Amino acid sequence: MDLVKALLLCCIGFILCIKVAGADHQVVLVAASTSPLHNIDSLELRKIFLGFTVKRDGQAITGLRNISDEDLNDIFLQTVVAMSEKSYKRRQLSLTLRKGIPRIAEYDNVEDLVKALSSNPYSISYAREDIVNGEPGIKILRVLWEKS
Repeated sequence: MDLVKALLLCCIGFILCIKVAGADHQVVLVAASTSPLHNIDSLELRKIFLGFTVKRDGQAITGLRNISDEDLNDIFLQTVVAMSEKSYKRRQLSLTLRKGIPRIAEYDNVEDLVKALSSNPYSISYAREDIVNGEPGIKILRVLWEKS
């Protein structure tokens, strides 16, 4: 009987370890820690990344794309702008050619993204929570996407 209890305890411990190792993944909206931004709703976020002007305190909020990870890019396209990659790129090009609106800056590594966020307190981006959590100079504004 003691062997059965020991095996049962081992199995429970193993299952708990697997659960911790496969912890939730989150994509979060981020800004510089010095940023006055704190509450950006989904519609405003979509407008920012589609090239529309959204202002706070008289300052335009700038969106910065984080293209450091293909899965992260797919999540951005699905949850923030609700467009395919092709449609999104076409829209950005159209805004540039027709209205002279510059394309949204893209960053393929987190270090450059953090520097860009720090240089403008009215800029925002998105990243994996486990990468930016505890990153000096960055604050998390809200969760954009979560997978259990």
